Amino acid sequence: MSFIDLATLIINDRSQALAGIAAATAYHGAVHIETPADMADVLGPAWLRAFLGATPKPPCPVIFHCGTAPGLVLAALHLRLPALRFDPAPAIPARVTETLSEIAEHQGSVLLLGPPPQPHWRFPPPSGRPNMQALTAAATTWLNSL
Repeated sequence: MSFIDLATLIINDRSQALAGIAAATAYHGAVHIETPADMADVLGPAWLRAFLGATPKPPCPVIFHCGTAPGLVLAALHLRLPALRFDPAPAIPARVTETLSEIAEHQGSVLLLGPPPQPHWRFPPPSGRPNMQALTAAATTWLNSL
């Protein structure tokens, strides 16, 4: 499956991930779910590993965005996350990115480079108690508008 042609739902927390999975299940097109780059060091790869371990297998890829941090890529690979995104900063030597890609390939993980492709939609920042119906409806509405 090519990740280039997929619509992307960007999630900020567990409730949004569950709502994204519900919307992806109902959607008849290609979609994936991804954590945001600006939350990489807040959420951390262990959060996604725990989420994936406690959730039935999602019907779509769930990607951990490591931002510009090669150390987060290594941590995510150590946790054997199946799909990662890395947007290397210009100061990161090409050899670092190549090595991370080789490690990912060797263990069967997908390492995507650069920002998420269009179209993508980000759930609003969480506030208060999550309303799963509203979150799922918002994601479904966006997906159906494509």
